[in-house]
Amino acid sequence: MQSAFYKDGAAIALSTACMVHCVALPVLAISSPVFAAVAEAEWVHWSMAVLAILASTSVVLSSPSSRVPEFLVPAGLGGLLITAALFAERFGIGETIPTVAGAVLIVSAHLLRLYKIRRS
Repeated sequence: MQSAFYKDGAAIALSTACMVHCVALPVLAISSPVFAAVAEAEWVHWSMAVLAILASTSVVLSSPSSRVPEFLVPAGLGGLLITAALFAERFGIGETIPTVAGAVLIVSAHLLRLYKIRRS
């Protein structure tokens, strides 16, 4: 049970980091060349997305109780949106909306799961 909290917490933190990166970093990039470089670095986008999705996937793989539609649907859709955001610019679409929506879905799924674990 303790490991579930750590894994869900990691998924929440990494998904939130994706969201903050996508929303706040462009604003900070105006004030600093370092933030500008990080905001534009493609490897940063890929690394954050992969880590967020892997953290969420590790919960599914390690905990049979997470393999229910009320967790899998929002978490899976969130992962799909974050992945789609990586390719959005190639199709002339902004990456912010799918990233934020995906991160919100992943965070919500994990928070709901933690709430249910605590209640039981």
